[in-house]
Amino acid sequence: MYTLQSLIINEKEEKMSDMLQYQRHNAILERLYDGEILSITALAKEWNSTPRTISRDFIKLRENHSEIIRAEDGKRFTMAQSRQISHKSNTAIKMLDSLSADIGGKFYTKAQAALHKLQQQIDSPFYTRIDVEDISSHLDIIDRLEEAISNQQMVNFTYKPLYKETKSYTKMRPYKIIIFHGFFYLLAEMKSSKYTYYPKFYLKEIKDVEVMEKTFVRNEKILESIEKAQGFWFDPLAEPFDVTLLLDEDVIVYFERKPIKGQYLKKNKDGTAELSIGVTNKNEVFTILKQWLPQIRVVEPYRLQEEFEGMMQKYLQQ
Repeated sequence: MYTLQSLIINEKEEKMSDMLQYQRHNAILERLYDGEILSITALAKEWNSTPRTISRDFIKLRENHSEIIRAEDGKRFTMAQSRQISHKSNTAIKMLDSLSADIGGKFYTKAQAALHKLQQQIDSPFYTRIDVEDISSHLDIIDRLEEAISNQQMVNFTYKPLYKETKSYTKMRPYKIIIFHGFFYLLAEMKSSKYTYYPKFYLKEIKDVEVMEKTFVRNEKILESIEKAQGFWFDPLAEPFDVTLLLDEDVIVYFERKPIKGQYLKKNKDGTAELSIGVTNKNEVFTILKQWLPQIRVVEPYRLQEEFEGMMQKYLQQ
């Protein structure tokens, strides 16, 4: 015989049970969509529940989610391949697929193999056009350099710049593989008896990479300077200086959409805008000016504008 108190308690327990079931169902679906293979026994232990309760959860979920299937072992559950990836992850993969297709060559083939492990078919709504060179023929070199960078191991290699003699470099300390203006470079540390240098090597001209067992300690300040670099011409050892650029009204929107690293944009009443950035080399500024002529110019330090105009005059005379 049920008393009023026992009925109230039972009602509360049923509501609590419904809430916990709802939470379990959401957690199961989320983990299946993220690619996990779930075990009833393991979930029961994890959630301090019973295998019978978790089994009922899967029975109910499979009534409305036909993509939940048995794993290869016949005991655990997984999500059908086409639904294993969450919507956000799926979007990111489509973008990566489009970017790798734009690079092309063997690089795209290698990227595809990795992407298709996550998604069986990619029907991408994205189209990208990025000016990045094809380095697919140098993936073995990239793999070795990546290993050395990750483990902070020194490397030996030969370097053959176009129209120059081949040089051998030993005990180089690789810092980063970086892309400037669509080209791949290796930034490395090179020590002599008196000085420490940080040259940038064009990746396609690096040959015969040998990863040494000897390790090194990176200069963290150099890594920080890379994050602020405006282009190939940056000097990691130079003290940054500020440059102010004057933008015409019709190009301001492009610097709002895709800001330059560390930029400060101030709009003027006449419709123009002043753009302040930090650089380590004047050529970082000249590269930006060439890209946006004639809607941009240097106002501070003005000597850079004068030097740039002199360069342009010589070019026109030739």
